[in-house]
Amino acid sequence: MAQLISAKQLHDLGKLCFGFTVFWAYLMWAQFLVIWYGNLPEETYFIFYRLIGPWRPVGVAVFLLVFLIPFIGLIGVRPKRSPPTFLAFALVSLAGIWLERYLEIVPSINGGAAPALGVPEIGVTLLFGGLFLLSMAWFARRYPMISPRLAADTLEREAH
Repeated sequence: MAQLISAKQLHDLGKLCFGFTVFWAYLMWAQFLVIWYGNLPEETYFIFYRLIGPWRPVGVAVFLLVFLIPFIGLIGVRPKRSPPTFLAFALVSLAGIWLERYLEIVPSINGGAAPALGVPEIGVTLLFGGLFLLSMAWFARRYPMISPRLAADTLEREAH
């Protein structure tokens, strides 16, 4: 892996992940602000139901996983250049985004019940994760992941 991706490229990917962390926080805040400022009862219930009551721990977990933990963890240079650390923060963000989608959809269809993680949720996640990995493997077998012309130039330039 070190022969294919340089430390600078990994750092750039870390900056991109950090930027998306800030962007997702902005999107969540903008959604909350518009609903709160509009003060429409049919819209405020959407936020109220997800931030108060049995769904509150899920809402707090979404905030922590999507924004706070990746923001604090990726603010420096060293975590972005360390593959295991960067992978850990990327997986935290991925879990938070999955949980955010869960928080947006499930309270509307479960009839007022508390959050429950069951076979359908895990099964659908594994299905789409498997389809993603299969499509990536199919693509990687047919096309080079890094341009052969650029790979040597990039590594030579950064080897100083």
